[in-house]
Amino acid sequence: MIKFFRKIRQNLLSERKTGKYFKYALGEVILVVVGILIALQINNWNDSRKENKIKNNYYNRLLVDLEADKAYANRYISRIDSSLAVYDKYRKSYEKPNLSLTEILTNLGKNNVYTLDLQYQTSTIETLINTGDLQILDSRIIDLVTKYNGQKNQTELLSRDNKRDATDLLKNFALRGGVMTVFNNFPNQPELFKNLNFEDRIPDVIIAFEAFVVWKREIDRTNVKMLTENNKTADSIIEIINLELKK
Repeated sequence: MIKFFRKIRQNLLSERKTGKYFKYALGEVILVVVGILIALQINNWNDSRKENKIKNNYYNRLLVDLEADKAYANRYISRIDSSLAVYDKYRKSYEKPNLSLTEILTNLGKNNVYTLDLQYQTSTIETLINTGDLQILDSRIIDLVTKYNGQKNQTELLSRDNKRDATDLLKNFALRGGVMTVFNNFPNQPELFKNLNFEDRIPDVIIAFEAFVVWKREIDRTNVKMLTENNKTADSIIEIINLELKK
């Protein structure tokens, strides 16, 4: 093809057809430019196709992760709801008049002392952020994913802080004599109870344990609120991703 065009140029020059030569040369330049533009367009199309393939792969991975996150959060919400139900039942126990200190302590002991240790196990968002691939996603998804990642990090951070505070409160409960409640497993040792003055310690134990369960109730409510908000954001991301995948 190149030899063909060269031969045409040589013929035009040899025949002294300068005007036609320049017109031909201009046409050749235009043809080359058009060819380059077409090549660039094809290259851009290939790059766009590759990027869309990567993007859709991330979308599908995000869908899997978000559903896993929601299931994880819902399990904890269910566990918290059960704990709050036990607490409500404990509060209602005070409707019975003239409870003894021992009865109050027994009712208190039915509360769940377990404190959440939340840690999401999914990693696609971290991969998107670390690789910089987050920027190839739809702008609405970028905003929501960034928001969601911040919510998850905040939830995990609060969970760790609460775990530490719970340990401190339970230590205080134990130091006041709460650890002695295990001696209820030894009903045949009245002399031991007498010498340890356990009955005298019960009011302090109740105060310390009551402080813990009231604190835990508020923390549990906060955790439910945060986990529910996380799930709402996850649902918003899922909705937009599904729309993007249908395009």
